[in-house]
Amino acid sequence: MKNSEKKNTVRKLEPELKFSVGTVAWAIIGFIISWINMLIISDSMEVWTYLTIIFTIIIPGVIIALKNRYWGYSYIFGFSIAGIPFMFIIDLFIGGYIFTTALFIFIILWLIFWKTWRSLSTIKSFKN
Repeated sequence: MKNSEKKNTVRKLEPELKFSVGTVAWAIIGFIISWINMLIISDSMEVWTYLTIIFTIIIPGVIIALKNRYWGYSYIFGFSIAGIPFMFIIDLFIGGYIFTTALFIFIILWLIFWKTWRSLSTIKSFKN
């Protein structure tokens, strides 16, 4: 199999990002969960509440991404975006912390999933 044929089969297996109802819905769900999480943090201001951000981003994000990785990306991205209005409306530190932490986790998971899915697609194309 030539290199160009390999690249074409990988492109066929890996569709480009398409916005769908599910993508937008998961972004909105991530935004709402993030907002609730930030309200909990601002009410208690305890250390453990800052750690809940990591668990409410990574665990649901990975579970959703196993079904559809773009939905997982949109959940995490919606979670991150919720920090921007929170910064200006309620608390600068908490909103900024949510935004940067979620964006950082989004980038890490995106690189991991992107590389994993690409390599899995290549393995599948070699089997055929």
